[in-house]
Amino acid sequence: MEYPQVALDFMNRDHADFVTMHTALLAALDANAASAELALQLETLIAHTRHHFAEEERQMQSTGFPPYAMHKGEHERVLAQMEQQLQDWRNDPQPAVLRQWLAVTVKEWFINHVSTMDLITARFIAACKD
Repeated sequence: MEYPQVALDFMNRDHADFVTMHTALLAALDANAASAELALQLETLIAHTRHHFAEEERQMQSTGFPPYAMHKGEHERVLAQMEQQLQDWRNDPQPAVLRQWLAVTVKEWFINHVSTMDLITARFIAACKD
C-alpha cells in the first residue's frame, strides 16, 4: 500500500505498523485462518489504531491544531466502524465481507486519511515544535 510519509516520526512508524497488520490480516483471510485468529488480529489492529489516534489527538490538543474537532471526529467514526466490523465478524463470520471491507474500504480510507488529514496535521505539529 502506497501512502506519503508525514512530518512526524511517530506517525510514520504507526502508519507502517498499521499497513503491516492490515496486510497480515488479509493474508490470514486468504489462508482461511480460524475465525478466532482473525478476530484476534482485527482486535490488535483496532487497539493499535486507537492508541495511534489518541497520541495524534494529544499532540493536536497540545499545539492548538485548529481543525482538531474535525480530525477527532474522523477518528471516532473510523473506530466505530472498526468495532462494528469486529462485532459483525463475531456474530456471523463472513470472510468475503471482511476481506472486501479491509481490501477496499479500509485501504482507501487509510491512503486518503494519511494523504490529507495526517499530512496537514503532522506539518502543523512539527512546525509548532521547531
